[in-house]
Amino acid sequence: MRSIALAAALLVAAPAIPALSQTTEPPALQAALDARAGAAAGTGIALGIIDRGQTRIYAAGSAGNGRPVDEKTLFEIGSVTKTFTATALAAMVQAGQLSLDDPIAEYLPAGAHAPSKEGVPITLLDLAEQRSGLPRLPANMDAYSDDPYANYSLADMYAFLNGYTLTRDPGALYEYSNYGIGLLGQLLANRAGTSYPQLIRRLVLDPLGMTDTAFALAPASDPTALAVGHDVNGAVVPVWHAQSIAPAGAILSNLDDMLRFLRCNMGMGPLSQTCLYAQQPRADGAPGYRIGLVWNINSTNGVISHNGATSGFRATVAIARDRQTGVVVLSNGPFVDDIATHVLSPGDPIGACPASVLASKADPASYAGMYCNALAGITFAVNGRPDASGLSIALLPQRALAFRRVDPDTFYSEIVDATVTFVRENDRIVGLRLFQGGDLLAAMRYDARGRPFASQLPPAFPAVVALNDSTLHQYVGSYNANFGTFTVTLRGRQLYVQLTNQPALPVYASAKDDFFYKVVLAEIRFARDTSGAVASLTLHQNGRDVTAARAR
Repeated sequence: MRSIALAAALLVAAPAIPALSQTTEPPALQAALDARAGAAAGTGIALGIIDRGQTRIYAAGSAGNGRPVDEKTLFEIGSVTKTFTATALAAMVQAGQLSLDDPIAEYLPAGAHAPSKEGVPITLLDLAEQRSGLPRLPANMDAYSDDPYANYSLADMYAFLNGYTLTRDPGALYEYSNYGIGLLGQLLANRAGTSYPQLIRRLVLDPLGMTDTAFALAPASDPTALAVGHDVNGAVVPVWHAQSIAPAGAILSNLDDMLRFLRCNMGMGPLSQTCLYAQQPRADGAPGYRIGLVWNINSTNGVISHNGATSGFRATVAIARDRQTGVVVLSNGPFVDDIATHVLSPGDPIGACPASVLASKADPASYAGMYCNALAGITFAVNGRPDASGLSIALLPQRALAFRRVDPDTFYSEIVDATVTFVRENDRIVGLRLFQGGDLLAAMRYDARGRPFASQLPPAFPAVVALNDSTLHQYVGSYNANFGTFTVTLRGRQLYVQLTNQPALPVYASAKDDFFYKVVLAEIRFARDTSGAVASLTLHQNGRDVTAARAR
């Protein structure tokens, strides 16, 4: 459910997928998949192509559970789940069970209320077009836990809706919303008098023969065929589960089943008219796109697509304008959008780490050079600035941006709100880490022969130290700074710090009184008075220290 693109211009956005221009050469494509999947142990890719009635299947790498990836390996498909919700909506509209223009209030349970703006209600269509005015995520959800959707119940969903005030008219503006699609799926289930998984199985999975597709619900045991997820840096991460927001990203599927779904969306077989109905462009979506019922339609080339990502999996479904060619790519870690792009337009290469990087002929102790994350196919070019005030860093092929030094080996760009910290090994710079939008991306430095300077980078964060309950409770309270208040709370045994008008973020102990964040590059240090009581905290971020005294 997490977006594949990291937020600002520095990092790559989901590419615009052109229409097919020629047949992809299978050996070269397989080699590219093998290289991408081989970038981290335990990761793999499953690729399916339907081209003018002919189906080609490719697999590379490992499912991470001792088995190779094949067409039966299950993956989390993340936000591609939203297209199943859209298909169910289309089926119910075609059956006359509801209308796209129905206000959502008609399908809410007793006690739940829908917000409106100046008398304009939110409709089912507003939710499906991501134009409802509802936010990406609800404020009453812990978005930064290891399993962020698992504990968000229907009661939580309706409680947030009851208290939310719209800031604009429904239908006025596109804003991607996991919450909105989660709500849409639950409303459809309410109308049908069933649960969301049962609704999708009855309206979509059973008609298409998708017998292996399942739902990652909480609490539930995970299917044995499920691959092991890996983050973009190759580390194993836990499976995500969901309750109320399941319609936005809880489906598990494999290539065999997803090819059945792809055929439907190419206008073939049972349910095809329903699949095509959901794709009809209806409104402006993200820049450069129109949007149907969830589906994105490229305004330039007409390609229909949707991607998805959880913490450990990535998926893309894309269909050419003429619906003669379609592609499904699933992975348990590696980026896959550029693979789908290459299948539909072989002139656009699959990203790879450079074979020749002349910039790395500079002093190995300097920062200048080429840095690459092979799982993502992303390359950074780093150079010094003429005024020696910082560095010039580009995510190729994007333009270079200025970064100023804020700490030893740490540089920050206000333009894109991103921090880059360089990694040393024996006083050589061997890699970098980019922190942006709550995400971390590591990249290895490559020498002039295209070889990495080190076999792997050390862990990004210090080891977490377990503190006892008594110590953790000593930090709880309010701390006043000149620009706001830090509120420290304890949820179970996890400490959270919240600055005024910002979300509460988890912090982790590296020692008694010393904590660090994982979603931003920052540290919190608590100070004690002569009696041993916690008296203040200091936030260190981007080279600056802010001290806040504890409220008495």
